[in-house]
Parts: sequence; structure tokens; C-alpha cells
Amino acid sequence: MKKTLSKMLVLLSVISVLALMIVTGCAQAATETTAAAETTAAAAETTAAPETTAAAEEEAEEEVAEVQELSIGFYADGADSYYQVMVDTMKACADLDPECNWTIDYKVGQNTAAEQLQAVEDFITAGYDAIVVIQNSADTTSECIAKCKDAGIPYFGAAHSFASVDNNTDAAGSCCYNFVEAGVYAGEDAMNRGVEKVIMIEGQLGQGSAGAQTLGFLKAYEDAGKSLGGVTAEDLATKKTEAKQDGSQEIEVIFWASGGWFSDPAQKAMTDAITSFGADGFDGAYVQNDPMMEGAILAMEDAGLNTSDYWLGASNGREISWQWVKDKVITMDVNQTAALEGDTLYQQVKAFFKGEEYRQYIHPYLTPYNIDDVNDVALVPFSDVDAYMAGRAAGDFVSDINDPKFVDQEGF
Repeated sequence: MKKTLSKMLVLLSVISVLALMIVTGCAQAATETTAAAETTAAAAETTAAPETTAAAEEEAEEEVAEVQELSIGFYADGADSYYQVMVDTMKACADLDPECNWTIDYKVGQNTAAEQLQAVEDFITAGYDAIVVIQNSADTTSECIAKCKDAGIPYFGAAHSFASVDNNTDAAGSCCYNFVEAGVYAGEDAMNRGVEKVIMIEGQLGQGSAGAQTLGFLKAYEDAGKSLGGVTAEDLATKKTEAKQDGSQEIEVIFWASGGWFSDPAQKAMTDAITSFGADGFDGAYVQNDPMMEGAILAMEDAGLNTSDYWLGASNGREISWQWVKDKVITMDVNQTAALEGDTLYQQVKAFFKGEEYRQYIHPYLTPYNIDDVNDVALVPFSDVDAYMAGRAAGDFVSDINDPKFVDQEGF
């Protein structure tokens, strides 16, 4: 009995040892399998990580464009709300663009060519990346362009054309309205309403953009076959009172004056004209911007005249004029918004520094409106920059300079 029991205990002991060996072996195998799996996964992860990271970085680079860090010197030849709107809109466009980190420094002169040249020289010395100039003189602009070219700094012209100078294409860009076309719109409206004797209040006698508007006004009559009394539109616009009409004219400028682009001098000029010719001595007045038109309206009211009894036309198109035309205080105007011009400059400068092709020498589009169609015409905000930016974002009007509504300047 004891012997049998002893054998059974030995057998149980052997079985326990074998079971322990089996369990231990399985655990070790499991551990080795897990470790191997972990090693394989880690190796796979290590192998795949560089490719995945590189792809992610490349995708991120594609999504985030390079930011333009630019300092821009902007010079205006005089203190004018029109010019202020231009630079404010240019800044607003750049501020909303994640690709642009621009600093635009605005400097205003006192209407002398020497100041224009000095300002450009100062901008060059200071090391600005780009220079924008509202010129006083095209001849001075030519010198400024040459200095910028020598310094390797792009020159952009604004507000006034310098197409007449020999080195015009050395400029990186030019943005201004077609003032002759603006004058044509006014002349056509006046002619269609039977205007034969007109008071002409130019922005500044002898200034290119002012003379261009006058030329356009007279060309509308000339192109329609109306007599200018033995002189051409060019002669009359340039020589003014020295261009003697022979009496056969179907349009006569009875009074020439400079309103300096501002209300007070225009009011004085209109008062002088009314005093000289009386209430029945003229059919209307072409007053070349809205601040001057405000002065002309005041002069007529002071003289006891009803403005709606006369043809009154302008070429500016500020928001105040929209209401004047709706109320028939004036007859017509041409929307040539400063905000759109500032946006055009922004697009030109940005494209230049991105190395993209762009329209370098361009006229933003004009939109005429009058007492008959003002409620049907899509007008672009002129001086309300916030309204302009909101309309731009909403697509209320065309702002892309590649659109055919924008016209290339002649002479470049």
C-alpha cells in the first residue's frame, strides 16, 4: 500500500513538472510573439514616418503661401480727399489679404514738382521696396522713374497719366482714369439736351487731367458733326480764349475758370460767371469734380437760380452726387471712384512682387449716370472705403483688373 502510494506521488510530481514546463513555455512563446509584433510595428512605423511627415509638410507648404513683407512709399502731390481714399483702399485690400504684410507710408506735398522729386529720392534713400506716386509733373515723373530704375525699386504711377514721357515703360505700373472719355460722356449728355452755351470750370487750368476732360467734352460735339466755329476740339481745349470761334459754333464756352478742385474757388468762379452773363446767358456748366460742383450749386442758389433749370454735369461720381442726380439738383455725373483706383494699385503691386503677369498700364472703368437712368445703373462706392470693401466681397461690382471692363492705356 505504501509502495503504491509512493509511486502515485512520484507520478503526480512528474505531471506537475511537465505542466509547469508547458505553461512556462507557452508564456515565453507569447511574450516572444508580442515582443516580435511590437518590434515589427515599431520598425514599420519608423520606416513610414519620414514619408508621412514629408508629405504632410509639403501639403502644408502648398496651403500657406509666402507672405509679402513690403514697405511702400506713397506720395501725393497735394492734400486731396480723392488721394486719401486711394491709399486707404489700397491699405484695406492688403490688410484683408493673408499673403500681404504691407506697411504703406503716405506723404503729401504742396503741388510742386520739386517736392515730388524730393519725396522719391527720400523713399529711395530710406530703402522702400516700392514707390507709388501721384505726380505733379510728367517731366518730373520721367526723372523719378529713372532714379527708381537705377535703384532697382519699382515705380507705380497713380491718378494721372505719364504716357507722354520717353521712359514710361520703365515704370512697373500706371493706374489712372481715361479723363478724355469722362469728358466725352459729359459732352454727349449736354449735346443731347441741347446745351449750346456752357460755363467751363476746370479742376486746374493747364493741368493734364483737367484739360483732358475739357477735350473730351468738346470732342463729343466734334465727333457728332457739330460746328466748333472754325476751330478743332483740340485747339479750343488747349488754347481756350485764344482759339477764336467764327460765330458758326454750335457749342461755345462762354466762360473759362479754374476751381482748383475745391468748393470755395469754384463757388467764386460760378458767381463771377453768373454776374457776367446773367441768368439767361448760359445753358449749363461743366464742373469737373463734385467738390467744385458743390461750390457751383451754392453760387446758383445764392443768385436765386434753380439748378434744375440748367444742365449741370461733372466727372467724379462721389456718393453725394448720386443723390444730387436722383433729386435733379444736377443733371449727370461720371462714376470714377477713387476706391477702385486704390484697389487697382494693390493688385498691380501684389502681382509684381509675386512674379506674376499683370496689366501694367491701365484705366479703371467709368460709369456715367444721369437723371433718367441713375436708379438703373450699378454705381461703385467712391469715398466710403468700408462700403467699397463690403461690395467687393459680395461681388456687387467688377474689381478684378483682368476683367475687360478695365482698359489698357494708350501710349505705353
